[in-house]
Order: sequence, then C-alpha cells, then structure tokens
Amino acid sequence: MTTATVQTYAVYLTAATSAHPGGYVVDNVEWDGASAWTPPAGTTAIADPDRKYPIGSTYGAPAAATTATTTAATTTPTTATATAAASTTAATITTT
Repeated sequence: MTTATVQTYAVYLTAATSAHPGGYVVDNVEWDGASAWTPPAGTTAIADPDRKYPIGSTYGAPAAATTATTTAATTTPTTATATAAASTTAATITTT
C-alpha cells in the first residue's frame, strides 16, 4: 500500500465575482493531490505547501511576459526624461 503525501492547497476563484477578483483565495485544504476531491464550481486549487496564499489573499500565476513588458515601459520614460533634461540644458547654454 502506498501512502500519499498530504499538503496544503489554496482554492481560488477562476473568474471575478461581484464581491471578489479572479484569483481570490476562498479556502485552504489539506489534500494529497490524487484522491477523489474536486474544488467547487468556479474555483481551482494550486499546491501551496509554504502557505503563501491564505484565505482572503489573491493568487496570481507567474507571468514572465508581463514582467518584461512592465520593465521595458518603466525604463523608457526614465531615458526620455534624461534626454529632455539634456536638451533643456543645451538650450539654456546656447541662449546665454
């Protein structure tokens, strides 16, 4: 007989409701990940052995593409600001 390892799973909403956003954690369960159990309709479960997602928190799947886009967008305005400042300084020197 094989013994299944039980761990904590966060159960979260798969879509926003009128009360909570998608990803909102509605329950934590102890489950082996294999025995017969199905999360309630409108939810799904993710293994959470470190308890990073307590009830009331929001689970968000990692999104590498979103992070790269955000970083690029943050870098671009900083460069544009530095360029504008350099142009202003050059114009001031020319005027003087």
